[in-house]
Amino acid sequence: MAKTYKNLFEPALTLSQFLTAHEKGKKGKRFTSDVIKFEMDLESNLITLIRELRNETYQPGEYREFTIYEPKQRLIKAAPYRDRVVHQWYVANFIKPIFGPTFISDSYACLEGKGMHRAAYKVQDNLRAAERTWEEPYILKGDIRSYFFSIDHDILYNMIAKKIADPKVLWLTNVILDSTENPGIPVGSYTSQWYANIYLHKMDMFIKHDLRIKKYVRYMDDFILILPSKEDAQKALEKINQFVTEELHLELNRKTQISPLKNGVNFCGYKIWATHMKTRTESKRRIKRKLKKFQQKYKEGDIEAEEIKQVLMSWAGYAKHADSYWLINKIFNQFCFSRQS
Repeated sequence: MAKTYKNLFEPALTLSQFLTAHEKGKKGKRFTSDVIKFEMDLESNLITLIRELRNETYQPGEYREFTIYEPKQRLIKAAPYRDRVVHQWYVANFIKPIFGPTFISDSYACLEGKGMHRAAYKVQDNLRAAERTWEEPYILKGDIRSYFFSIDHDILYNMIAKKIADPKVLWLTNVILDSTENPGIPVGSYTSQWYANIYLHKMDMFIKHDLRIKKYVRYMDDFILILPSKEDAQKALEKINQFVTEELHLELNRKTQISPLKNGVNFCGYKIWATHMKTRTESKRRIKRKLKKFQQKYKEGDIEAEEIKQVLMSWAGYAKHADSYWLINKIFNQFCFSRQS
């Protein structure tokens, strides 16, 4: 029988724990009006949160919605700052220590020591191993259709309740889940990152243990399997499709595809082959579009050089993991920035 955890909630309701949650929650948001207002009466605000949680009167506020367009269009829901503090505290004390150690080593999204670059390298390692082992291996590349908006609250709650038996932690889990429509969890929320990994952990276990597929990597809802033949890939696809539909109430995206290993695969922003890795064409187009806009803004005095530098360094940090030395130099030298006199 799986171990369950009790008596978690009350010991974690300390001011020091909430101060830590506040410090983590304000990273990257330090000078926003919400954080500044919260810090004007910090201790009182934290004590109020502790009291509301202890009395089970805490209610989250409205999410602020906005759309981002890079690298693709997505609706983001940002929680009010006091809720971000609660989310940090909740994950740090209950979700991360209990569920984090159970995740497979081939899951790479939103976990310490993992990330997109490591996921891409792991896929390349698997491609190389498959090329040495099998005569004509195939790649199964899949992802979940509208993943965050399709997560079933009841299924997710039951996954959490199988490990956590503290009624107050489960009460707070329900409060957080009920703050958005069912099905679905908000893109952009700290709790959602962890919920999304917990939800697909069941698929991870099915692929690794039931199907016994070793060459598997998942980054959030994008996943790569490498199999000995096209027939093996087709059989695996059928079984995975049935599993996610019946067990998780999800659908595989129509973009899910099977292709020969020699063709390489797009994953985590790179085109990956066994022999080398390149930045994806769309990534190059995006940075060029962005720099072209920055040229005009800089000329008119609407943007400072430091902001342009940050964007350039961020993209270069991504591109350097691929075979892109000459590409980086070519793009950097292509754009000249000057101010109107």
